[in-house]
Order: sequence, then C-alpha cells, then structure tokens
Amino acid sequence: MIAPPRPIDDPARRRRVVLAVVLILLASAGLRLWQLDRPAEYMFDEVYYAKDAKTIVDGRVEPRPPLHWEAGDEVSWPHPEMGKLAIAAGIMVFGDRPFGWRLPAVVAGLAILACVYPLARRLGLSPAWALIALLFAAADPLGITQSRIATLDIFVAAWTIACVLFALRYVQDGRHAVWLLACGVAGGMALATKWSGALALLAALLIVATGWFATRRASAAAQLPTADAAETAEDGVLLVRHPDGSGGGPAHALLLIAALVGVPLAVYLLSYTQYFASGHSPGDWWELHRQMLQFNLNLDATHPYASRAWTWIIDYRPVWYYFESQEKYRGVIAIGNPFLWWLATVALVAAPLLALLRRSSSLLPAAALIAVLYLPWFATSRTSFLFYMTPVAPFLAILVAAALALFAGRPELPRGGWLTLAAAAVATALLWLPVGLLATWVFWGLPRHVSTALGWVGVAIGAFLALALVVTALSPPARRLRPQLALVVAGSIVGIAVAFVPIVLALPITPEYFSHITWFKNVFHITWFPSWI
Repeated sequence: MIAPPRPIDDPARRRRVVLAVVLILLASAGLRLWQLDRPAEYMFDEVYYAKDAKTIVDGRVEPRPPLHWEAGDEVSWPHPEMGKLAIAAGIMVFGDRPFGWRLPAVVAGLAILACVYPLARRLGLSPAWALIALLFAAADPLGITQSRIATLDIFVAAWTIACVLFALRYVQDGRHAVWLLACGVAGGMALATKWSGALALLAALLIVATGWFATRRASAAAQLPTADAAETAEDGVLLVRHPDGSGGGPAHALLLIAALVGVPLAVYLLSYTQYFASGHSPGDWWELHRQMLQFNLNLDATHPYASRAWTWIIDYRPVWYYFESQEKYRGVIAIGNPFLWWLATVALVAAPLLALLRRSSSLLPAAALIAVLYLPWFATSRTSFLFYMTPVAPFLAILVAAALALFAGRPELPRGGWLTLAAAAVATALLWLPVGLLATWVFWGLPRHVSTALGWVGVAIGAFLALALVVTALSPPARRLRPQLALVVAGSIVGIAVAFVPIVLALPITPEYFSHITWFKNVFHITWFPSWI
C-alpha cells in the first residue's frame, strides 16, 4: 500500500504550492462561470433534471393515480433524488433560470479539482507532478462542460473523488473512524445521485482491502503476531490491534459494514425525504425502485450520440449538447482532452505490464481505481454515453501525470521545468490548427477523395509513429532528455485544451473556424474525426 505523502518541509515551497493550487482553481472558476447562462435555454438533459429540480422546489411530488409510485410531475424518476436536490438548491437561491440551474454544477466541478492535488499526492506523486495532474484535470474539456450543465454526472464525480480521498486518508492516516464514515457519506451521496455512484464505494472497498492486506504482509515480514492473533478485550468486545495500533476484529468489521453499507443506505433513504413527506408509502417507494431497475437494465433507446463503453477512453464519440448554426456558430460538446485521454489509454495498458516485467508499481494505484470505476461499464448493454466518464476523468489526469513522472525518471522537475511546460503549452495553444488540419486531412479529406480505407491506414501510420517515438524516447541515448520531453508532452496536453474552449463555452465562432473549404471539400478544424460530428 502507498505510504502517506511526506509533508513539504520548506514553508516557502509549501506556500508556493498552495498559491499555485488556488490560482488554478480561480482560473477554472472563471472558465466555468463565463457566460454560464448561455445558451439561455434547456440544454440536452437539462430538460429533465432542471425541470424536475423546479418540480422539487415547487413540492409537486405527491402521489397521483394511476401510478402512485411516481414522484408527481418528475420525469427523471429512474434516478435517485440527490443530484436533482443539488440543482434545486441553485434554483431556490438564484431562481428558475440557467444560472440557477447550472451553478451547483460549477461548485461540484471546482470541488473535484480541489481534490485532485491531495489525491494525487496520496497516490504517490510528488508535489510538482501532483500540480501537473491538477493542470491536466483543469484542462480537460469534459470537466469544464460537465461543470456548466445541470445534469447528474458532475455530482457523481464530485462525491466519487471525495469518497476515494477519504478512504485513502482512513488507510494512510491511522485508520481513524471519522474518515471511514466520511467515505461512507460521500459514497452514499454518489449512490443517491445515480446508481453508478456505487462504483465509488467499490473503489473505497478496494483501498481499504489493499491497506488491510498490506498491513498483514508487513506484519508477517516483520515476524510480528498477525492481526488474528493479536486480540484484546475491551468493554467486553473482542478487538484486533494491528501492528500500527488500529482496531480490528469483529468491531472493525462492524465499523466497515456500518460505514460502507449502512451509512450509504441511510443517505440514500434520506434523499427521498420529500417523497415520503408528500404522502408516498413504503410500497410506493418499493415499486418505484422496481421500475427503476427495469428501466436501467433494459434501456435500449436509439440515440445518435450513444456509444459503447470501450470507445469512451479513446474519445471516439463525443456528445454535442447544443449547436446553433446561423451567421455565427455556437456549440457545446462533451469531449475529453484527446492528448490526455489517449495517453491515459496507453498508460492504463502499460501499468500491469510494467508491474509484471519491471516490478514497477507506480502506475498501479491510479490504474486500479480507473479499472474499478470504468471497466464495469463494459458489461452493460443499455444506451450509454461518453459523459459517463466524468467520474473517471480526474483519475486519468493523475495516471498520465504518474506515467510522465515515471518516464522522466525523477520525482522533481528539472531546472527550468515549469518554463518548459509553459512554453510547450503556449506553443500548442497557438499552433494547434496545423494539428487539426493534418488530422482532418488524413481522416476526412483523403478518405472522401480516394478511399475510406485510407482513414484506417492513417490510424496505423499514426500508431506506428507513436510507438517509434516512445521506443526512441526510452532508448539509453535519450535518457538525459526524458525530463524535458515529459514536460513538453505535459505542456501540449494543457495547451491543446485551448482548441476546444469555444465549443465548450458556447462562444460564437465563424463557420471557417469550424470547417475550412479546400479542394478536398470540407476539412474540419475542431472535429478531427468523422465520429466527432
């Protein structure tokens, strides 16, 4: 199990880190709040969740014949109430208007970013690389978009990352029960927002179980009594004292069950307080959940932006929430940072290989959490969308930062490292257009003009060149250049986000910005692949 992060001893350096985190959060808040009320209408699934939040505010959730189990005028009954309650809080404070619907999502998005740095530190990253992980998360267009729309996934993500962080604090900071209970509350909030929030509790259980096995292994290695043999009586209850002094045995098992099962279920029930207060019976609630189960298991609706789970991490099919084409175009898209997500895909595959072949486990913690939060979606056959990756995306940022730190071969940045990263970010932000033109020429222009197979040839050539670049970078002659190369890659990940800002913030863009007319007909600047439109 990963040891708790070592505190920064130098007070001046500690203040600089805090200042950097605050500045990133302030810049992120500015992006998320910029013209938050545009578009000034319901966008995508806001037509369900924002309207239902207003229904909750108005108290129109009483039972009505013939379907007494339905929550009055609510139409998004297949999902629990907690996320809609959060949106309702914004409406209560700021009114039934776009700013009121969306502000709670902004708060949730900033809460996610606030957790990234401490989470990255607890997953083994140094202060510098943890800051880079935060930059990656802040530069992910999916996180920005989801923070500006009144839907549920951003709240699932916020409670998921909090649940994981609290579980790590419990395991790494002396197993204080308060952190385990906080973990259960956060996991319960995720579950009470969407049933997929249960994956947060699964991730927490993985962390606690890993910590328990690590303790037993350390005990055996030190030839100390195992947990099962170190029992003492306290207040008439048999307890276990682990070598680190933490409680165990039946009492510890009861605490785990209470925190990771009992507390989440209690939070889930509390989310239906208004439902019961409006006159619904326990029988209504049971029937509601039977209907929810049937809906969520069997949803097979056709949707142009639906996609299979395995395609999400490669950014295959983003979701256009909004598009307006007049003299100027305005659009809002849910898309991952392509450079970040593609590198995360490589790192996710590399993590177990490095652990097996080189006994390097530095990528395993983040990779394991991604596997728990993401891979279960592979088993579902229901209609699903790329934005379901919202709770996974912060962990992709941490995984890529860990992979680049491993590639660089040192926990700290070289002299002038931040300047290298900033220069690469600015260069990518200014020169991203050639990248877009090259991609669309290969995947749009040539296939349309010559043959569709050329698109796949382009993929093969690109994959080969990427592999050749990685092999070259890993070669002994390039060893001294690795830290700078890692920072150039990190800067390009941050800088490429600039290309997507207009279609994340619904800024007006010219048709020429969206597409450029050439002798190959349309070559798209922003939508690099046919599946992106």
